[in-house]
Amino acid sequence: MVRIHLGPPKNLLFNYPQHFKMHKYSNLSNYSAKEIHNLGRTSREKDAHLEALQYLDQSIIGYQKEKDYRGIIDALAERTITWKHFFLLTNDMVYAILAQKDAEAMLNISQEKKLKDKLSTSFFRLGEVAMLFKEHTKAINYYKKSLVYYSGILSQKGQFRYHLGEALYRNDEKKRGKKLMIKGLEEIKEGSKKAPAFFIHVWESGCRMQLADLLRKDEPEEAKKHLIEAEKIIKTDKKLIIRKRQFKELKKTFSF
Repeated sequence: MVRIHLGPPKNLLFNYPQHFKMHKYSNLSNYSAKEIHNLGRTSREKDAHLEALQYLDQSIIGYQKEKDYRGIIDALAERTITWKHFFLLTNDMVYAILAQKDAEAMLNISQEKKLKDKLSTSFFRLGEVAMLFKEHTKAINYYKKSLVYYSGILSQKGQFRYHLGEALYRNDEKKRGKKLMIKGLEEIKEGSKKAPAFFIHVWESGCRMQLADLLRKDEPEEAKKHLIEAEKIIKTDKKLIIRKRQFKELKKTFSF
């Protein structure tokens, strides 16, 4: 299996003093928790994961002071993704465990504060973490729960669904898994007008890259088609920094 969710380059990960640069305003006391959170999200999307963690930690403290527990859960979701990237780069289970604990905290806070609208995302992140441990059955159960509680836009529901399909496929339920991935892809495209283009590009390219990876041996021609479509999307959006790097790694596994 090819891991296409690669983390940041090693020099970005470990040369902390050289690469870590905080926002030009070193004093963030005048920023709201949400504004700091957005800085963290932007840093993560630019592959600056150490910087992202710094902002996200500060945003969590800020959200707590504001009693914004939904905000805390959202920031923990970002941290879960960041730990996942670190794990996929280093293969160090410590990062997978950190991702797991943040995802568990999301669910615990959702339940403690009775935030039913955050259960879907919490279960989804737990599903992603279970995949890191190759616990496919557990991931399937989490992804199913995320869809049960989901109440958002269609395109993101498609993202959740294709992840369920991937887990099923990797759990040797290939026919059903592929069917759900294709359905998820269709939902992403059908609901594309109700989400920012960047997210649609991330979700669709991610789905197509996973399909390319999974079908590479079983259905090579269809796999290549998804790879080509993913490349088209990535070339049209300069913001897809992480996805572009992931695509290069995936493409190396194809001979054409």
